[in-house]
Amino acid sequence: MKKKRSMVFIVSVFLSLFFLSNNNLLAADPYVIGYLTDITGHARANYAPESEGFRVYMDLVNAKGGINGHPVKVVIEDGKSDPSKSAAVAKKLIIEDKVLAICGLGFSRSQPPVNALAKKEGVAVVSGYTGIEAVQDTKPGSIGFATGYIMHPNFHPGAYASARFLQAIKPKGSTLAITGYATPGARVWTNLTEKWVKEMGYKVVYRDDIPPRSVDLSPWINKVAKLNSDSYISIVGTALVLPQLTGLEKMGYTKDMIFPDFTPEGDLLKGIKRLIGNGEWIIWGGRYATVYDKLPEMKRISEAMKKFGHQYPLSARTCHGWTMGRLLEQALMKAGWPCSRAGLIAALEKADLDTKGLTGGPIQFTPTDHYGPTWWRAYRWNASKKALVPAMDWFKIEAKTVSNK
Repeated sequence: MKKKRSMVFIVSVFLSLFFLSNNNLLAADPYVIGYLTDITGHARANYAPESEGFRVYMDLVNAKGGINGHPVKVVIEDGKSDPSKSAAVAKKLIIEDKVLAICGLGFSRSQPPVNALAKKEGVAVVSGYTGIEAVQDTKPGSIGFATGYIMHPNFHPGAYASARFLQAIKPKGSTLAITGYATPGARVWTNLTEKWVKEMGYKVVYRDDIPPRSVDLSPWINKVAKLNSDSYISIVGTALVLPQLTGLEKMGYTKDMIFPDFTPEGDLLKGIKRLIGNGEWIIWGGRYATVYDKLPEMKRISEAMKKFGHQYPLSARTCHGWTMGRLLEQALMKAGWPCSRAGLIAALEKADLDTKGLTGGPIQFTPTDHYGPTWWRAYRWNASKKALVPAMDWFKIEAKTVSNK
């Protein structure tokens, strides 16, 4: 009987300490991080899953006791792919919420006012899928960092990667058609893609830009099908990828089509299911691994999504947001408590994050390079496996390789 009472006492003490520690965490002042994204804008299919991956990771961090004994408060705001809305939201995050950093961002045209205000106030900006700042050649203390694509005229690794994807599947001398979003960042992407493929020995027979909200794609689809180039690169997202897949197939064009991972895997699968053929002409690629890679870290993300709730299915974009969350966790741990905006920037400049297979190599920053080396890979749809399978090995891109200065 005494032994039983002793066990009850021990359990009671343990539970008391557990709830006390959690209450202390809730009572502690939080690290406040802003996340600006496109939740309801026309680019939401890509950017919203990324913000969800970030939020889920921070939920996991808080459930495990926070960072340095303090919870992380994530303030997620919707920029709606609108420059004026994004500017207002950024001001609110910086001035009212007093965030240490703003993560994410959305369409390229909505980023300038956000970056301008962040520079003025000394707030770190960690861009996700797309960023327009030239972060590969920086001065110590610069506020811009990036974990995805950079859409700058002097530095665009995604454009070079697109050309390398083509190089992996087509011989020199092949013909190519190129289209992309009619946005500032995407125009940089397609311009530099055209530059790189020509330098690699390919012939561009068609190049045009498509407004993001286009409903009738026949002017572009008809042109691509008529020219019947050996391959086709389109730098667009879900809303324009899916109708292109079906429209071009109906016109008899099923040559290799290369799309960036701007389209989440689940959406791409929906488009493939609408095809009559097997879809094995579809090439998809980017900086992050696909969910078809079935990595242990993706299983961990999936379990966290089930625990903390989610709206979007697991995708490379979710993995990107999750990785950005891990990057912020590492920096906040280094910065300690209390953490200033300048302190967080200094900590980010020492980042060295093992992405656990979600990218081909680590994310590494220095005071003069807020981007670091990156690894990229293309995948081809395999009908028998019903999956995207690697069409090439991971390859490394360094700033000196693609700088256009």
